[in-house]
Amino acid sequence: MDTRTRWIVGILLALVIGLGVALIVVAADDSNDSGDPGATTSPSTATLTEPTTTSPPTTTSTTTTPSGPSGGTPVPGSTTAPDGQGGL
Repeated sequence: MDTRTRWIVGILLALVIGLGVALIVVAADDSNDSGDPGATTSPSTATLTEPTTTSPPTTTSTTTTPSGPSGGTPVPGSTTAPDGQGGL
């Protein structure tokens, strides 16, 4: 028998065996049975629900006004401004 013929027959035999094993695995798969307590719903078939709100969210904003004299604390040893306000 020619070497090329042996390779072709070997590859075809390997394909037939592989397809047979794949068919057995698929036929033995029972993950869709309803009696299986370990079976869960697939994420692709699960029904997702969005939470609903009855009113729009409320936002509050507060503004603060600075307290005390404007201009900050005077620098020690510096001269004061004519209006009595010190600082830089």
